[in-house]
Amino acid sequence: MNSFDLKKVHDLIMFRDVCTTDNAYMTEASSLPRIELETEALYVLTPKMSVLFTPKLRYYRLVVENEINRHINAATELLEADGTEELTKFVLKKTREAVATLMNEAKRLTILNNGDKNWENIISEKPSIPRHLKAATELAVYSHYVIAELARCWLELQDRYAYVIGEAGCYDVSLFYTSIVGLNPDKEFELKRSEKYEEEAKGFRKVRMDCCFLYDNEEYFAIAIQEFTNKLHAHHLIPEDLDLKQMESLFRGHSCRTKYKWLGPNHVLTHIIKGLTKDDNPVITSWPEGTSKWEVVSCRFVDKDNNPIPNIRQEKARKGSKTVVKEVVETLAGYL
Repeated sequence: MNSFDLKKVHDLIMFRDVCTTDNAYMTEASSLPRIELETEALYVLTPKMSVLFTPKLRYYRLVVENEINRHINAATELLEADGTEELTKFVLKKTREAVATLMNEAKRLTILNNGDKNWENIISEKPSIPRHLKAATELAVYSHYVIAELARCWLELQDRYAYVIGEAGCYDVSLFYTSIVGLNPDKEFELKRSEKYEEEAKGFRKVRMDCCFLYDNEEYFAIAIQEFTNKLHAHHLIPEDLDLKQMESLFRGHSCRTKYKWLGPNHVLTHIIKGLTKDDNPVITSWPEGTSKWEVVSCRFVDKDNNPIPNIRQEKARKGSKTVVKEVVETLAGYL
């Protein structure tokens, strides 16, 4: 299996001479096979071509782009074939570690290169590139370009598999730059979401299938959950054989794959969940953080015929059920 350490990019960061003349670089660039993304791109990197002022830079731009695309393709192919959560976490972890390491390696090229003054010169309105500074300026430009490509690599995979990370833990372009290398994104190498981002995102926004709730009350947890279970039994909202141990799993804030059969009307479940998750003073929260409470309900609850409960957030309250809802909510709220 691909180690996902981006070793080839590590080798490319050295920016070694592979040709002896500008014309040779142009010839090599024109004969390079292009590796395109096999999925619709979520992010697009648009270089200001005038900054890539030598044939060597134009050649390396294509080589690095190819390697980043190769990595993204390999990761998505593997995860689409065997998309277990454990494997997805592993691939994302290895990629992020590699990207962060390599971005900082690329940054060090700039730090060692006249404190990034050569970069500031080349992006100025009237850049001046004396012959003795050509190589150093090339390296400065290249280091900034590599950082942008590495950021594209991470953001492409991060957003595609955000359901594993949790949307609250995802970076945007600017935050990723400043968090990893302490730099702002370069407008000369603009990295932004593609025009088809929203359309594509609909196809891969998934929910962790082991999501649940967290009732953060260590002292009275068992007592409160027992009363909660008893109250649901008393009103015939869950089967009699659904016991305390199973119910505790629903509120532990850990991986849970148990399915809970709901025997009552959907609107009762809706308003029990709403009563327990009020924005100003929630009794329970969704786990993992960032998961919608209604996604948890759909993942964990099934109806009398074992069909998943749909999104029931808009179910209207009924007068006859308000007392039941209040009693159930109070079993957990009363111990906080």
